[in-house]
Amino acid sequence: MDKQLAQLEQVLRDQLAANEAMLSLLQQKREALRAADQARVERLCSLEHEKVQLLGELEKRRLALVAELTLMVEPNAAAPLRLAELAQRLEEPARTRLLVLRTQLMERMKSVQEQTRVTQRALEALHRHMQGLLLSVSALCSGVATYNARGTRPAAASVVSTFSMTA
Repeated sequence: MDKQLAQLEQVLRDQLAANEAMLSLLQQKREALRAADQARVERLCSLEHEKVQLLGELEKRRLALVAELTLMVEPNAAAPLRLAELAQRLEEPARTRLLVLRTQLMERMKSVQEQTRVTQRALEALHRHMQGLLLSVSALCSGVATYNARGTRPAAASVVSTFSMTA
């Protein structure tokens, strides 16, 4: 059981580190968006994807270890215990170590979720801004500056004109 507990603790530490890295990547991505650095945003998105994949693999490993440990502490268990429940059935100091790591991990995961929402709102604002720019350029090129509620020119207001980029 000691081997599995040590592995579980290491997986929790690895998850904690990966979530810390995600927080850093999200902050860097917001800065890159602010600076309109497309190449950096793409690179950071790729790194973020790698971290998400790593977190998925770590979670699978964590679930397997919890299931294995559940059978060790309760051989007739129908389903794996939750980490907090498992920790409560262990003796000290393993109980405290697991509970502390669990609490730290939950806090980091909440921070990642919050920062992901912040980044998503920033991307949505940028998207709205870019749509507005495109509508403005379209209005200048077509000579029609009216739009309906969906953001498109009404058919009745369309004007036929030409625009020469070589003139």
